[in-house]
Amino acid sequence: MLKIKVKLHKKFLLEAENILFEIAPSNWMLFSNRKTKDLVLEGIFANKKEADHEIMKFQKEFSGNLDDASISEIDKSWQNAYKFHFKPWKYKGFTFMPEWERSSSINNGDDINIFIDPGMAFGTGTHETTRLCAESLIDNYGKKSSSICDYNFLDIGCGSGILSILAHYLGFNQIHGIDNDENAIQNSLYNSSLNFNCSNIKFEKLCVHSMRKSTYNCIVANIQSDVLIKNASKLICLLKSNGILILSGILNYEAEDVSKAFNKVLDSFNFASKQNLSAKNEWCAIFYELI
Repeated sequence: MLKIKVKLHKKFLLEAENILFEIAPSNWMLFSNRKTKDLVLEGIFANKKEADHEIMKFQKEFSGNLDDASISEIDKSWQNAYKFHFKPWKYKGFTFMPEWERSSSINNGDDINIFIDPGMAFGTGTHETTRLCAESLIDNYGKKSSSICDYNFLDIGCGSGILSILAHYLGFNQIHGIDNDENAIQNSLYNSSLNFNCSNIKFEKLCVHSMRKSTYNCIVANIQSDVLIKNASKLICLLKSNGILILSGILNYEAEDVSKAFNKVLDSFNFASKQNLSAKNEWCAIFYELI
């Protein structure tokens, strides 16, 4: 397998994002360092023929050039490298466990076990952003399973499906997970199947700005802060009266801008809310409850 890596000027960010949207699905990924603004286009391909074809396909739509692409060979085992880092973790009666360690789940007492194989999707629960969301959900709904049996839940940027599966075990009635990555949707469906009867979960490839006019008792959005800010009004409108909104994927230094954007929308709708911020290392989550 080959890895193609190209450094791009930051001015090409929007153009590159639009091209990836147009040619999706593809093996390209775009990485933007939110601190330095460095931009890298990276792709994984089976062989040189496929790589050359995909470079030509991207270049055809791109006003810059990909002449400085670096090519390196990688071992196929890279796809399973994440297994080394994903270890079981526990929080208030829930154990989040790799599927390949299912046999050891008998040692977890009365805990509810949630099995995950993240594959290429984001979300083992070990990353601070996912864990902040999971802990907030458990803190707010862990002892309310009987009272939220009619509640619905929206998981924006569902990744591996871990938060949607957690919502199922917390007692939510209808659960909707969305992501703009088809690999994430397929992986979420697979992980749902690992966790017995999760038939009340629907996963769908969808962007938040394309959401229909449904409203939800609880929304978790674990996505980049700029996308949160851009969709602040949409997210507030999707929330039911007395609903809870959990925002994550936010670096600590971005929290003030995100909070200002959402408070501005809440004020414009004359909505009152309880708010809280929690942090782990350089990441944070912002919690809103309409009152």
